[in-house]
Amino acid sequence: MIQKIYEVDPLTCPKCSGKMKIISFIEDDEVIKRILKHLGLWNKKVYPPKAKACHIDALISQAPASDNWLYVDPQYTDEFSA
Repeated sequence: MIQKIYEVDPLTCPKCSGKMKIISFIEDDEVIKRILKHLGLWNKKVYPPKAKACHIDALISQAPASDNWLYVDPQYTDEFSA
């Protein structure tokens, strides 16, 4: 989930970029709180990274070229003629 939401691999070491592995899970709320307080992270607000900007070129229209686009008869070459 962390990798999908934050777009980072939680098992890649932030210092050396080496591969890490899970050795245990901490599930006790009080233990988690004590660890985060010790690291100074308990009251720190963490926000997910901002979405990547999407560029849309207004000069490239996605609209059909004709006002009457629903009724335009396509131009076929001879190789597609019946």
